[in-house]
Amino acid sequence: MVSFHCLRDDKCEWRKGLKDFAIQFNEAFGKDYSLSKFLDISEKGSKQQTKQPEVLLEAPGDKPMVIECKKIVYPHDYYGKHRHFHDFYEYFKDSYVRDLKPVLSQDMYEIVINENALYQNKKQKFTLISNQIVAHVLQHIDEFHISNQISSLEPIPWCFRRVPENERDDESYKSGLRLSGSAKSLSYQFETLAEAEEEIAKELAKHLSNTDIKFKDYANCLKILVIEICGDILSIPAPEVIVEIIENATIPSSVDQIWLADPQNEVESIITYHQIV
Repeated sequence: MVSFHCLRDDKCEWRKGLKDFAIQFNEAFGKDYSLSKFLDISEKGSKQQTKQPEVLLEAPGDKPMVIECKKIVYPHDYYGKHRHFHDFYEYFKDSYVRDLKPVLSQDMYEIVINENALYQNKKQKFTLISNQIVAHVLQHIDEFHISNQISSLEPIPWCFRRVPENERDDESYKSGLRLSGSAKSLSYQFETLAEAEEEIAKELAKHLSNTDIKFKDYANCLKILVIEICGDILSIPAPEVIVEIIENATIPSSVDQIWLADPQNEVESIITYHQIV
């Protein structure tokens, strides 16, 4: 993976990943850096005169380190739509647990919806949509028990199914409900990926410029930029292309190193960091 699929609610970059970055950096280079100060948080009642990096780290015998973390989200409206997606899941789960789960055997089920159709509906309609889907499944429950799936185009295109054993990537997750999307507007077409590469390169250039400003007061520190790519994996170029975009960017002299975050498991918050520059 190269992109973060879900929005992480914690606003503290240290808890979200930079703490793990420091651990991995120390292990890779045999250092002992630890958090010294949150630089981008103003003291109560004071105003910062200039923008600051995220954190300052210090280690015995080594020069201090400052880290800035930047996110590149593509497409730009991805997280707004993704929140809509998660909101629907919560509404559907309530209807599922109340009316459908009691008549099903304990197993793993999935509701697959057409995301483009979902985004045309406001959150206020999610209860009605969820109830209609559940009612349809209940009306055809005998058919579902035979085929293990049922679908309809109303009120939006959807499919409810029992997840096959060979699609369960986590053996400990044998019972429950999950939500998936289909018919997304973006695909691996050449034109779409070319547009994604261009937009990501533009966003990276903006972040590099802003980072240069934040690093200007830290000439005596090791200055590291950590980049997180966020969005739908089907919309994001391949990891090697992301690396090439970073390597070909105009990197300010103030930036000593650039590292790319690689989310291995978002549920468990397992992130690996790779030095690109």
